[in-house]
Amino acid sequence: MAENVSEVTTVGSWFTTEEIPPSVPNAFTMRVVVGIIYLIIAVVGTLGNTLVITAVLLSNKLRTATNAFVVNLSLADLLTSLVIYLQAAVIYSRDGPAGGDWVCSLATIIIITTVGCSIMTLASVSLNRYLLITRPAVTYRAIFTAKKITVWLVLVWLVPLLVVLLPPLLGVGALGFNRMYHHCGFIDHPLARVFNIVIAAVLYPVPLVTIIACYVGIWRHLRHHAKRISASNEPDESSGNKVTDEEKGGVANDNTQSADSARFARSVSKALMMNRRQNEITKNMFYIVCAFLVCQSPWLVCLLLNGAGPAVPYAIAILFFNSCLNPMIYANKHRDFKAVFGCILRCRWDQIPEPSEFMKALKRRACCTRG
Repeated sequence: MAENVSEVTTVGSWFTTEEIPPSVPNAFTMRVVVGIIYLIIAVVGTLGNTLVITAVLLSNKLRTATNAFVVNLSLADLLTSLVIYLQAAVIYSRDGPAGGDWVCSLATIIIITTVGCSIMTLASVSLNRYLLITRPAVTYRAIFTAKKITVWLVLVWLVPLLVVLLPPLLGVGALGFNRMYHHCGFIDHPLARVFNIVIAAVLYPVPLVTIIACYVGIWRHLRHHAKRISASNEPDESSGNKVTDEEKGGVANDNTQSADSARFARSVSKALMMNRRQNEITKNMFYIVCAFLVCQSPWLVCLLLNGAGPAVPYAIAILFFNSCLNPMIYANKHRDFKAVFGCILRCRWDQIPEPSEFMKALKRRACCTRG
């Protein structure tokens, strides 16, 4: 009976199986294909996220409370893209990185921290849009001050960092070079499953529930608002009769009503324009949330299926793909980012809308250098 026992030991987690089971595809083919995918993601992600950060740095028009979280998301994606270069090198190596296991451990810490930071940042963006659209401006400004946003962003990084650091330090799980998939990630450990559960439980359910609750709340608020506007535009017979009676008293009252109506119409038009603008930004951020959840889903499915098998390397590649996807969404959907991107890529620095002090300082330095 002992001879029939499989020698493959699988601990259900991401990158935890040290032996190669029969279901794993040809190692050479997998490493070549996934390595090429990694390099493409790394290059596009590095360029795209650098462009996003540069755009906010150069234009005051992009310096909003929401975009503070957007920059934080781009910074997390940029770090992920830079670490993917290492992952691409490791996947082609024979025994892991030249520096030893600590290099892989550090790379895994960075990746888990940035992925956790991304989903927590997206939850923060969802809450930001919810409060902006459904609450008075005074409430929104009181919550999203510069100091509070700074503390918020520090916590968004600190929580996932502690989640990935503390368990291995306490003897729960381990990080390093995984020989099955030639990746930096989780390695075999008696408590690897517990480590995975801790990471998934802390970094996923609460942000996901926050995102869903906020966007459902926004949808309900907008639907109610649309119904109210529609009802206000319907003709009212009683008001019509009232105007007819007032006409008997002369035309002076009509002139006053006309002026008031014109002012009211202008204020309503301005409010509607602002609402449409905020709704457009909210819709764009919703696209980014959907893209992240779609890219994360294959990895979560593999995690639930014990984290071993031929799909795992490709599921991780899809997870990494999200790091280069967001700049594409900004360039295609976000009007302000699109305009600034165009100016940067065409080197039309004078056409950047609302140039920042940093941009003005660069212009002055360039003029002095020419002089």
